[in-house]
Amino acid sequence: MEFVTFEDETGVVEATFFPDAYRRFCARLDYGRPYLLSGKADEQFGATTLTVDEVQNL
Repeated sequence: MEFVTFEDETGVVEATFFPDAYRRFCARLDYGRPYLLSGKADEQFGATTLTVDEVQNL
C-alpha cells in the first residue's frame, strides 16, 4: 500500500493506492505531471482521502 499526496489550485488530496492499483499505475506517476484520478473519496476528521481505482495522464 502506498500513500501519495496530490495538490492543485483547489487544495490537497491524500491518495491511497492498494497493492494491485499501485502495481498497475506506479510507472505512470511522476512529480509535477497532471493526472486524472478516480476512485472512492472519503472524508473523516476534516481530511479528504481518495482510494485510487484508476489513473490517467493528462
